Order: sequence, then C-alpha cells, then structure tokens
Amino acid sequence: MRMLPSLIGFRYSHARRGSNFISLNAILAITGITIGIAALIVVLSVMNGVVSEVRDKMLAMTAHLSLRGGDVSGVIQPDFAADKYLAPFDEVKAYAPYVEGQGLIGDGRHFQGVMIQGVDAHQEPSVSATFAKIDPGVREALIPGSFGIILGKGLADDIGVQVGDKITVIVPKITTSAAGLLPRLKRFTLLGTFSSGHYQYDNQFVWVNLEDAARLLQLPGGVSGYHLRIDDPMQAPPLRRKIAAELPYGVYASDWSLDHAAYFNAVQTEKHAMFIILCLIVIVAAFGLLSSMYMVVTEKRRDIAILRTMGMTRAQIRQVFLTQGMTFGGLGTLLGVIFGIILSLNIPNLMTFMREATGYELPAQLYFISQLSARIDPMVVLAISVVTLVLTLLFSVIPAQIAARTEPARSLSHE
Repeated sequence: MRMLPSLIGFRYSHARRGSNFISLNAILAITGITIGIAALIVVLSVMNGVVSEVRDKMLAMTAHLSLRGGDVSGVIQPDFAADKYLAPFDEVKAYAPYVEGQGLIGDGRHFQGVMIQGVDAHQEPSVSATFAKIDPGVREALIPGSFGIILGKGLADDIGVQVGDKITVIVPKITTSAAGLLPRLKRFTLLGTFSSGHYQYDNQFVWVNLEDAARLLQLPGGVSGYHLRIDDPMQAPPLRRKIAAELPYGVYASDWSLDHAAYFNAVQTEKHAMFIILCLIVIVAAFGLLSSMYMVVTEKRRDIAILRTMGMTRAQIRQVFLTQGMTFGGLGTLLGVIFGIILSLNIPNLMTFMREATGYELPAQLYFISQLSARIDPMVVLAISVVTLVLTLLFSVIPAQIAARTEPARSLSHE
C-alpha cells in the first residue's frame, strides 16, 4: 500500500489514449529540461577546457613562481644569493635568472611591440618547458656577445623573417651621440623560432641571451628576477606566501595566478554569468512541466475523487503527482546529462566540421588558443543535476497540492 501512490504516479507518466495533448506538453517539458541541462554541461565544460588549455600553455612558457626586484630600479642586486633563500623549500625543483624589458622589433620598416626576455640558455630549460623543446643547437647558439634572438613562430611570420635574417630591436632607452639623443637600438640575428600554442606568447615574446639583454637594456647590474619551477603549479600561491616571508627587503615573490589574475577572474565571472543565464532555460522548462502537470490534475479529477473515496489520503494523492513530476524531471535530467557529455566529448570534431563547412576559425588573438576542447567536471554535472531535480520538485508541489485538496463529492457531482 505504501508504494501504491508512486506506482500510480508512474502510470500517469505514460501516454494514454485521449490524452495526446497532455502527453505532448509533457514531452515538450522533458525536452526543455534536456536542452537546458545539455547546454549547461557543454558551455561550462568548454569554458573549463579553455581555461585548462590556456593555463597549461601559459605554464609551459612562464614560471610557476618568480622572484622580482621591488625597489625603484626593478632589479635584484648581484649580491642576492638565491640559493640561500630557496634551498629550504623542497618544493622548488629549479630556478633560473632572467632579464626583462619591453621594446620594438622589426625589419627596419615595420615594427611591433614585444616583451624581451634575456635568459641563460643552460638554466632556462629547467624552468620553461617551451624553451626546453627548442632545438639544442639553437639554444647553444644563444651565447653572450652573439646578439642572437629566438622569436615566436607567429611573430616571425608577422614580420616576415627567416632564420639568419637580421632584426632591429629598439628599446625605450636613450643613447647620446653627436646627432643628439637617439633611441637605443641593436641588430640581432634570428637563430630560430618556438611555438607554445599560446597566441600572446607566440606573437609578442622574444628570447635573447641574458648578458646581451642586460647590455641592451642598460641595467645597472644584477637581474630582473628569477624563474622558479615546482612540481604542482596549483600549490604556487601558498608556497609564494611562505617564500615571501623569508625574502629580504627589495625582493618580492609572485606566482602565475597573480601575474594573470585579470584573465582568470574575467573567465570565472563569465562562467558564473553563463550559468545563471542558462539556468533560465531549465526554469522555463520547469514552468512547462508545471503547466503540463496542472492539466493532468485537471483531467484526473474524477480519478482523484475515486481514489479518495477508496481511502487514499491527501498525502498519498500528493505523492502520486510528486512522483509523476519527479519522473519527468528525472528523465529530462538523465537525457540532458547524456547528451551534454556526448556533445562535450565531440567539441573538437564539431569545431572541425564547422571550420570545413563555414570556414570559421576561432580568433586566437581573442581566446589565446586556436582549438576548443572540453573538460567535463563531474562535480559540475552533479551540481547541475541536483539543482534541476530540486527545481522539478518545487514546481511539482503546486499541482500536487491542488490535487490533494480535491473534494471527492464536488468532483463526482459533475460526472
């Protein structure tokens, strides 16, 4: 007897002869829930995939943590003993000095703004996965006094240069000559290119030798900072705080989450906004479910009255229609999760099809990557499913309560 209301609710969930209109409304409500959940899973999975892809390519190019000069010159003095301050931290697996500055690069007629980074070719591979992938012969040619340069593949294509070409580099420093004050410039030889997969680095970043960069940028001595590599980049923020507490005056610590905080905060805000917007689809579908169930209650007034006269309580009548509502919601949720996961796993194939069919290319300068990928988070899928089922339950309460308040005598009197 305890399971009877639920069994009746399941029975009402099936289409019956003469109830085609109600059945159509139920199908539309389930379809709406399915589409809403699938859209939520696909969008959030794609955004997770983009963030992970950008972060991985970013970490392959940049350091997990860095030490930088905090005084006016922005330089860490030569007497700074990095090993003394980093040795106590076992999490730090490698570190390397660097010199950094901004400049213009071009062929003498066309110039483009870049970030110039001077590195030690023997130490940098231990902290930069992208630098480590460069041909060893190219890295070894990056010696002091050679004034060789390594460009991103996108940047080399933009300015139209090839290996062996001479490239003019201009930095915001002043050189005094007989002709007056002139901007400081130097001719470099292109040794090779790199490709990190991250648009910003491949089009706005160059590597030169550490000493050549210091000479070009006229640093008073020392280096701009040190790049650090650790085993788990996700542990960079707490480790940064520990290291910062031990550093002397004039040196501060930073990590990748701080250096790129604007991008990741913007993406997180966009994810929250998209979640709220797409939840409206599920809410609209829940209203459709409420409408469908209200029509079921109206059609089944005679059945409800008979069940009441047979001894079924108001709570059991309520259980009948709550079961029906949760059946619709559960089916829509299940289908939505299945379709959402299938679509998410096939995002790269869908993007390939779109590119072949329409010629549309993902703007790398806007999203930093040229290919979309999806990363399905089980906790996100679970949260979406739970929220949907809760909404379904809440919207099922109203028609269930109306059914429970049906008076048998009044309903049968109209039959």
